[in-house]
Amino acid sequence: PGPSGLPGPPVQVGSPRSPGIQGSPEPEGLPGPTEPDFQDPRDLQDFQDPLKRQDFQDPRNPQDFQDPQDLQDPRNLQDLQDFQDQWDLQDQCPGGSCNPQLGDLMVGRAAQLSVSSTCGLDGPQNYCIIGYLQTEQKCFTCDSRLPYNRYNNPNSHRIENIITTFDPERKMKWWQSENGVHQVSIQLDLKTVFQFSHLVLTFKSFRPAAMLVERSKDFGRSWKVFRYFADDCSLHFPSVSADPAERIDDIVCDSRYSGSEPSTDGEVVLKALDPVFEIENPYAPNIQDLITLTNIRVNFTRLFTLGDTLLSRRRRNPEDKYYYSMYNMVVRGSCFCNGHAGRCTPLDGGRGDVHGRCVCQHNTAGENCEHCQDFHHDSPWRPGGENAADICRRCNCHGHSDSCHFDAARFTATGGISGGVCDGCLHDRTGPQCEQCRPFLYQDPHRAQDDPHACIPCDCDPAGSQGGGLCDALSGRCVCKENVEGERCDRCKRDFFGLRQDDPAGCQGDELTVVPVKLEALLHVQCLSFWGLGHSVYQCSPCDCDIGGAQEDGQCLCFPNMIGRRCSDSAPGYFLPSLNYFLYEAELALGHALQIIPRQRSADQPVTWTGLGLVRVLEGAGLRFTVDNLPSSMEYQLVIRYEPEVSRTSELCDQVRGQCACRAEVAGRRCDRCQAGFWGFPRCRPCGCNGLSEDCDPENGECLNCREHSTGPSCNRCVEGYHGDPTSGQPCQPCLCPDVWSSGRFFATSCQYEPQSLSLTCTCQQGHTGVRCDRCSPGFYGDLTLPDASCRECSCSNNIDLSDRDACDGRTGECLRCLHNTMGTHCQTCRPGYYGNALHQDCKECSCDRRGTQVTQCPLGSPCFCDPTTGQCPCRTGVMGDLCDECEDGYWNLDGASGCQTCSCDPVNSFSNVCNKVTGQCPCRPEFGGRQCDECGENHFGNPDLQCVSCDCNLEGTERPSCDPETGECICRVGVTGIFCDECAPGYDSAFPVCERCHACTALWTENVTDVHRAAQRMKTFIPRHNDDKQLASHHHRQQMLEMHSKLDSLSNMTGLSLPKVEKMQKMFVKIRWVVNIKENPAVLKTLFSNVEVASNSEFCFL
Repeated sequence: PGPSGLPGPPVQVGSPRSPGIQGSPEPEGLPGPTEPDFQDPRDLQDFQDPLKRQDFQDPRNPQDFQDPQDLQDPRNLQDLQDFQDQWDLQDQCPGGSCNPQLGDLMVGRAAQLSVSSTCGLDGPQNYCIIGYLQTEQKCFTCDSRLPYNRYNNPNSHRIENIITTFDPERKMKWWQSENGVHQVSIQLDLKTVFQFSHLVLTFKSFRPAAMLVERSKDFGRSWKVFRYFADDCSLHFPSVSADPAERIDDIVCDSRYSGSEPSTDGEVVLKALDPVFEIENPYAPNIQDLITLTNIRVNFTRLFTLGDTLLSRRRRNPEDKYYYSMYNMVVRGSCFCNGHAGRCTPLDGGRGDVHGRCVCQHNTAGENCEHCQDFHHDSPWRPGGENAADICRRCNCHGHSDSCHFDAARFTATGGISGGVCDGCLHDRTGPQCEQCRPFLYQDPHRAQDDPHACIPCDCDPAGSQGGGLCDALSGRCVCKENVEGERCDRCKRDFFGLRQDDPAGCQGDELTVVPVKLEALLHVQCLSFWGLGHSVYQCSPCDCDIGGAQEDGQCLCFPNMIGRRCSDSAPGYFLPSLNYFLYEAELALGHALQIIPRQRSADQPVTWTGLGLVRVLEGAGLRFTVDNLPSSMEYQLVIRYEPEVSRTSELCDQVRGQCACRAEVAGRRCDRCQAGFWGFPRCRPCGCNGLSEDCDPENGECLNCREHSTGPSCNRCVEGYHGDPTSGQPCQPCLCPDVWSSGRFFATSCQYEPQSLSLTCTCQQGHTGVRCDRCSPGFYGDLTLPDASCRECSCSNNIDLSDRDACDGRTGECLRCLHNTMGTHCQTCRPGYYGNALHQDCKECSCDRRGTQVTQCPLGSPCFCDPTTGQCPCRTGVMGDLCDECEDGYWNLDGASGCQTCSCDPVNSFSNVCNKVTGQCPCRPEFGGRQCDECGENHFGNPDLQCVSCDCNLEGTERPSCDPETGECICRVGVTGIFCDECAPGYDSAFPVCERCHACTALWTENVTDVHRAAQRMKTFIPRHNDDKQLASHHHRQQMLEMHSKLDSLSNMTGLSLPKVEKMQKMFVKIRWVVNIKENPAVLKTLFSNVEVASNSEFCFL
């Protein structure tokens, strides 16, 4: 181990730069290998365009260089620039897919690059570089208060230093973070969507111990992780898999780009699409999610440290040597044009080596060529592919309209031929392509279809023609009513008269037709809130129900236990309680500081109390009553008896006027109310209105008639549209949000004035934003420069992100960024390929089975088109089901190249034309077979067009098929024989149908036995019969020959041989040899005897 405690040689991470520039280190790397820092073979592959375009060699391709330093060589980058200049000359885009070239998205975008930590921004900051441990360490100063300048400010290490330049001394500058800060993020913000290829970070210091790279597609509102990097993934990112990715979009942790070596010039490489995986569809959603972005962020989460070293013992702060520093950051990408542009131009006010606005081809438009040009909607927009079907086609409106839109339903109905629908047809035209004349007009046969004057009026009598004067749109011929005739339908037929427009038949016949009419009338006569209809001279009498006993007016409907017409009497056994029936005494109430004042009854004074008397309640105290004995819910009148004690100063009053002697804040003859400007009798406290009102509510003290635009219970705040602080003496002044309240251009509920900053901030009404509420909020629209204008909510059916300012047009309210798979001016319909109710955010993706759906309705890389309401998919011929996933009756083979095909069952030999939808097997009659029942069936043979006859084979002993379909010969399985395959073959034992194979030796034995049979047959030819050889004239010889023939016959027909039989056969052959004088064919006889000897030697095998 070296002195640092790490295995290996001493570690060096840098040394002082040359004395010519004082105070900054010269970047030197550790001694060691100079091979590229790509340990994974995948890194040696080309950085390819994510859409697999092979016409451009990326200069950052490690395969093209021998040393990683070449990646920074300005000559190579100059070669790239020369290639780009040549490419810019190619404005034409071929008929297939085309894409802009790759470039460095960092170049020209220093203002859009940010970092969370940079050394020396607030003042000089020291940092150290770990040199050779046996030598003295070197420390330097970072001062980034001003941008980098190699002569005046070489110690500035701002973030813009990591952008690639062509400076030969480019390694003299770098970005560096503050010392000891682990969590640091670098973010590049783009103004539009770009296509990302790969990222390369080149570090001056150690690479981070842990980091991750994120991307955003919505300008930083949400982020997704590209990949994690760590020297110990299980320690820093325990929840992330460290195994190789199984799918192209798997998020894993990579440990190849972390560690102590190299200590400088180490690289971290991230490719959007790992070349290990084959990409079938570059426009698949998961692929597009990986390669398109608006922001990219690199998060360093852990510094790489070496532990306690010599430097940490000498310095007071050991973190001075640990920081992030980086020479270069390259973000390779291109303008994202969906395959419809070969080059791009700068955005408004935008800069950058890679521009962001596509120069669209293929009749497409939009910042990213994401939709068709105006008047090019005859085909649906698709990403650029390799065929002309992906080009937006021009609408055909026959010169009668200059606007059109795409209609998926029409595109489906025409079989993918035309989907354009013309808008606002002129010249009295109508129809999807303005190809028809409007009603009551027809095409002039002498004018062309695109002639603006080709539609001329119909010349039909409206009284006698159908439709009130309609004619055929092409010929102009009138269609007469039933009883009308004539070229113009202007006269009655014979025996009819009275041509009228309101007559469905046009004219009446010569007989009077009486149409009975049924009249009905329903008379409702009743009194409303009256009664007694017809009972008195005044007809209806007013209802006079007792409101205490009746439930409603009109005919009195009494409460329970109330009787009488007016509900004014109680039922027998019941009584009507008095108004004081429910009585609650203060002497029994719950409370504190109560004092009972007893009262004595006297005959000359009225009784104004109940119970023992009264209770004195001191100021600030209260009473609490529990009411739990009310019989029913109804309106009750609450009566409280009390006597105030504090309103007068004397028990005596003026003897003439009767005026009591009141306190100063009390008024009234009896001192029973507060003076003006006071409230809360009997305490009568002054109204607290901050000098802005002299009057307040006598009960609660709330100020009335506040002046100078103030309001509130104590005139303590300004009214709507004014600002100030009446409580501190600041007057209420009008809010300018953006104009005064009475101007009609006031869009705030209130405003706040900050006296320290002298700034006014408006609290805007809903839909308005800005410091002065002079702009519409995201999700709202309106032209606030017009009088009486305001911001109204965009009518987008709740299908936009209300926080997205570009979700709808700020002036017209047109919805621009519909969510939930919706589209339309108001996001009111589902996108093509989706169905459901867009108004309820319920647009679901069409789940059509591509095998059974019309090919034109299933574009590559997109969902199939289906009915936008029901989700019914457009099926091919012979296919059915909502998803086109099942063959109709009479069809089969959904997996076929063209969908389901007809069963084609034989109409005579099958029961029906409905076959198995998977195998296509037709339901055959018993004697027929084959998929279409056009062959003889199992165990049958013959001509299926004439007759199929049963083979009568034993099915247990046959193969499949059981017999020859033409001859009927049974096809026996192995081990079976016989005409009908119903017995075991030689060499097989056991009873049929088992027929097990005999021992292996029996095969040899059987062969020899067969040879013996054949030899016996041949030998018979050598033995003359009694009438064949005249030499055998004697009876004895003749008899002997006949016996030999008989024995040879039995031998040739023998089905089994045993050892005794063989021995007997040998003796017989010897006898035949001596008895018969055989002079011919000695070789045949020799063969015969040799076969017999072989059979006799096989004593261990017998049949």
